[in-house]
Amino acid sequence: MFNRYYQYPGLGINNFDRGSTSFLVIVWGLYAGILLGVLYSIIMRVSSHKVIKALSDHGAATKGTAKTLAELGIANSRAARRLLATGGSMRKVVLCANESEFPPRKLSGLRKFWREKFLRDPLPPKTDFTLARFYLPEETRATAEARYVVEGHPVRNFILAAIGLTAVAFFTIFALPELLKMFDNFVSEVKPQSKFY
Repeated sequence: MFNRYYQYPGLGINNFDRGSTSFLVIVWGLYAGILLGVLYSIIMRVSSHKVIKALSDHGAATKGTAKTLAELGIANSRAARRLLATGGSMRKVVLCANESEFPPRKLSGLRKFWREKFLRDPLPPKTDFTLARFYLPEETRATAEARYVVEGHPVRNFILAAIGLTAVAFFTIFALPELLKMFDNFVSEVKPQSKFY
C-alpha cells in the first residue's frame, strides 16, 4: 500500500533505504537548517538583551540622553545594527532621536513610482549608525525587558537543542522507516482485498 502511493524515484524513500545518499542528504539538510535557525535565534536574542542592557546602563531614556552605538559600546555588533536598522525588530521599543537627520534614500524609475505614486509611502531613510542616537523610553522599558530577556545560559540552550535535534535525526534515519514498514504491513494484512490497494 505505502509503496504504491508514495513512490519517489531517485529519493530512496519508496523503500526507505536508510543508506540512500539522497535520503540522508534530506534528513541532515533539515537538521543543519533547523540547527542554524536555532543558533541565529539565540544570537539575536542575546544581542537584543545586550542592546536593552546597554541603553539602561547608560541612562538613554529620552531624546536628550540618547546614545550612539559607539557610546553604548556595541558599535561593532552586526546583530545590533540589524536589530536597530530602519524597520528592525527592536525599533518598536527602541527609538531613534535624530532619524530626521538621515539623508533620504535615492530611488529612480519604476521603484520610485511604486513607492511614491502607487503605495503613497516613501521609503524611510536608511539608518546611519555613525550619527544615529538611540534611547529606550520609560513607556516601553518594561515591555522591552520582558520581551528580550535571556532565559538560562545561551550556550547550554544551544547544546541542548543540538542534542535534541541529533536524537530526532537518528530516530528519523533508523527508527521511522521501520515503523512505517510495520504500519504498511499491518494495513496490508487487515485489508488485503480492499479496492484502494
